Amino acid sequence: MYLWVAPHVLQVALAMMLVCRKLVKEFPAFFLYTLGEVLQFVVLYTMNSTPSVTNAEYRTAWVLGGILSVVLRFAVVQEIFRHVFRSYPALQQFEGFLFRWATVVLMIVAVTLVGYTSGSGADRIGVAITVVDRAVSIIQCGLLVFLLLLARFLRFSWRSYVFGIALGMGLFASVQLATTAIRAHLGVAAAPEFFDLLSMATYHCCVLFWIVVLYLPQEKATRVSALPMDGLAQWNEALQQLLHQ
Repeated sequence: MYLWVAPHVLQVALAMMLVCRKLVKEFPAFFLYTLGEVLQFVVLYTMNSTPSVTNAEYRTAWVLGGILSVVLRFAVVQEIFRHVFRSYPALQQFEGFLFRWATVVLMIVAVTLVGYTSGSGADRIGVAITVVDRAVSIIQCGLLVFLLLLARFLRFSWRSYVFGIALGMGLFASVQLATTAIRAHLGVAAAPEFFDLLSMATYHCCVLFWIVVLYLPQEKATRVSALPMDGLAQWNEALQQLLHQ
């Protein structure tokens, strides 16, 4: 119960920090994600504490909350990419192109799974959300690896808000994917409580990490004055020419 309640209480403080530090305009998707997780918790906790609520009603609320969470997490990933490439217009346009197509593919996968999964409507939608959620987790893990690889090249500050948000989401997504793979190998019934507690504890640590990142002063990144021939400036110039054709 503590691992379910505490992270969302901390997320209220996290949302207040975003407002007080005037970071809502800079990270609107992350702010909405934080509020969305708090709202989902309040609804599910209230329904869980109400005896008259049936399992079907609770599962419907969980499914709707899952849809909201997946959409907002995907938006946070796009927001992080936009911050990283804000100095490279062509790369930013290319990033938008990739994310539009990624959204289309994820929607097609979700609709296909709903159509071909047996069971009730809620069960089928639940399976689709689970698969799409894993796909978004893979994107988040890829984002984390990508930022780690580019951090030194771009002189990207490890104490920047963008890197901190990406690191927290990437670590949680990594643990989620790892536990999913282990449970798939061992069987769904293998120590379900342990893996659930591990996932909740990881999310708790990530929320605490975000609070620390936002509390500490941000170290501004040093702008790269000269890039090598195979650097982002070359990619930016090549993509700029391609987009104008």
